[in-house]
Amino acid sequence: MPVTTTRANLVLELFESYYKRVYCFTRKSLAPSAAEDIAQEVFTRLLTVNALEDKTITSSYLIKIADNLIKRRYNKDQRKNQYIDSQREEAIRDLRNIRKEEQQWSNTDISKALSMLPTHERDAVRLVVCEGLSYEEASVSLGVPVSTVNNWKYRGINKLMKHAEAVEIKQSA
Repeated sequence: MPVTTTRANLVLELFESYYKRVYCFTRKSLAPSAAEDIAQEVFTRLLTVNALEDKTITSSYLIKIADNLIKRRYNKDQRKNQYIDSQREEAIRDLRNIRKEEQQWSNTDISKALSMLPTHERDAVRLVVCEGLSYEEASVSLGVPVSTVNNWKYRGINKLMKHAEAVEIKQSA
């Protein structure tokens, strides 16, 4: 249905008269940008209302449209969040299954692998990876710059990964 000039002018008049009320209503439930989007959509939807020229449009009618749009948006967001949560749970289940299938290293194996590293790399890996210290905290503890801690940890992790690959190849042979 093409928008006539009369209809467009009528919607423009309604917009100028009621936009602020509709926006204030939507702003009670939404952030400013979302409230503005909903308020504008209310008036855009008026362009498609059948026999708009014959109806008396009040602010309560426009606010009810806004209320329905807010509810629809909320329900859509809820469905999206439920889907994201279900996907996250599925991914966690998959990761747990993969981890169960992978060979687990004992504390002795990890200690043995760490002992193969030079002292400075072992300390960097232990502080940052095992104990969860920040690079800044580890640098203070070791008395070296942050970049040095980063380099030592990087080299140590690479050596540990190579060691793990070698052990895995040895076990599969």
